Amino acid sequence: MRLVVDGGGAGGRLDRFLAAALPDVSRAAVMKYLKEGNALLNGRRARGGLFVREGDEIDLPDLDAALDRIGRGQPEGQPAVPPPAPPDISLLYEDEYIVVVDKPPGLVMHPGTEHEDEGLDLILRRHFGPSTRLVHRIDRDTSGVVVAARGHPDAARRLAEAFRDGDVEKTYGALVVGTPAPAEGTIDAPLVDTRHEGERVHVDPHGKPARTDYRLVEAFARFSWLELRPKSGRRHQIRAHLAHIGHPLCVDHVYARRRRMRLRDFRPDLPRTWKNPIMLGRQPLHAMALTLRHPKTGADVTFRAPLPADLAALLPLLRATASS
Repeated sequence: MRLVVDGGGAGGRLDRFLAAALPDVSRAAVMKYLKEGNALLNGRRARGGLFVREGDEIDLPDLDAALDRIGRGQPEGQPAVPPPAPPDISLLYEDEYIVVVDKPPGLVMHPGTEHEDEGLDLILRRHFGPSTRLVHRIDRDTSGVVVAARGHPDAARRLAEAFRDGDVEKTYGALVVGTPAPAEGTIDAPLVDTRHEGERVHVDPHGKPARTDYRLVEAFARFSWLELRPKSGRRHQIRAHLAHIGHPLCVDHVYARRRRMRLRDFRPDLPRTWKNPIMLGRQPLHAMALTLRHPKTGADVTFRAPLPADLAALLPLLRATASS
């Protein structure tokens, strides 16, 4: 493949130019391709950090084969090995157009600065092929239903547009501090997301519209289990909205200033001499169900993910505490 740098791409780094020019290829795969020394810039081997100018010619020999090999995790020059099974990820549904998985808490969605060789996106590409593409996001510590498109570029486009336009119904479960009143309602509060380091998403009348429906499912002594349906897709929307009404997630280092939940947090009657183990070390937010229009058939399909082990074990303890 040969690309010619136009005016819009001039002045930027080669790796960033290629990431923009190849939207169906992850940036991590582009970086690995460049690190292998395959790309040529005006006939010379090129590193990702080089800057490009208008009219520069970029040759990408054997790009498709190299990306397929990189997607399988096969090093250059080594024989192919079977793709690894997704670790600790339950497959909920698969066909030639979509893959639906139950994401465990603690797994990032995409490789980043501190997670170059991690991420659900990379795992799915290795296991289901390099054309697999995530079409939405949930937080690292949030568990539950995640959808990816595969094989057909139109599938990724249609699904991404559905999430962007609010044509997907999402249902979350959350363990929050206190018990909201009324027991059912709508949080209609615009949100501002500056994405500046150290700043959190917050409610502001000049922010973007954001709405979350909630329903009390079960109340405990000091906490409650809620069902939430976000009607828009703002970053951190549920977490920011719950904090806004005074019932933040019981563990949330950003919106509740709490990084873990210990036994004494829901059993304050325990003697100080007793051990106080950590019962929950991540935000208790779980994507329970997701309904969308299948990109090929057009039929509405619903996918559900069971509660993860940590929340499934915690809720009975909260019930026992509330009844004692």
